[in-house]
Amino acid sequence: MVKNTGEKNGARAIRALNEPGLVDVREGKENRPVAVRIDKTWMSVASIQDMWRIDDEWWRPESISRLYFILSLKEGITTIVFKDLLSEKWFRQAG
Repeated sequence: MVKNTGEKNGARAIRALNEPGLVDVREGKENRPVAVRIDKTWMSVASIQDMWRIDDEWWRPESISRLYFILSLKEGITTIVFKDLLSEKWFRQAG
């Protein structure tokens, strides 16, 4: 059995996992990524493994409209990025 320490759990104990962060992306044809800047270094996209779109929560004041890509970079890295189609900003999924 776990001992009760008497400490209260507060909102600070809750945090988002795998939260996306802003990222710089160079776009090519049809607004598809051709390079991503990771840790101040531009990395070229070798291939797009998958692509999908999510349009959700259209009934809320802030709906979601995103275009996701799983990218294989020439440096041997696989990463997930998405373009927020409402703000036109790019994000990289942490992980």
